Amino acid sequence: MTPTTGSATPVPFVERIKTRIEHEVDTRSIRLAAGLLRLTKGRIARLWRRQVLVLTTRGRRSGRERTVPLQYFPDGDDLIVVAANSGLPSPPGWYFNLTAQPRARVEVGDRTLEVRAEELSAEEATAFWPRVLQVAPDYARYPRRTSRRIPLLRLVPATATTSSVPATARPAEEPVWTPGRGNG
Repeated sequence: MTPTTGSATPVPFVERIKTRIEHEVDTRSIRLAAGLLRLTKGRIARLWRRQVLVLTTRGRRSGRERTVPLQYFPDGDDLIVVAANSGLPSPPGWYFNLTAQPRARVEVGDRTLEVRAEELSAEEATAFWPRVLQVAPDYARYPRRTSRRIPLLRLVPATATTSSVPATARPAEEPVWTPGRGNG
């Protein structure tokens, strides 16, 4: 089963309950997880042998910043994230925010980067999926829990630019990563 196919059979009741519980725990622990990742510069994720980033998007309706920790899968300089949402029938909110406004900020270790999100085509996602499962075999449960296609997104680092305009004077949608500064 690949992220592009999803489950063709109905999801059993017990699996739906597990999905809801997993989603609730994830949702309620976002602030704590993001805080711990920032405090430890991502090292805490190594306890679970995971690579985790902190993604900040702009809410598509509210316009407010939205932050969520996500496991990522490196692909060269790019970062691949999976919009599994615990296998629920709908993708996560951050996915909709990125499709509405593909520019975002990620914190990886002690670096803060501006990125542009690009959704992988169904063929690209199918080709990349084995790499996800090699690192995180537990992701195999998500396509079994839903009939929707699970999107994979590529976060491409934006070219760092130099600006003579102070950061406080720039629009909130266009922050610039500056090497050697806190950026966080």
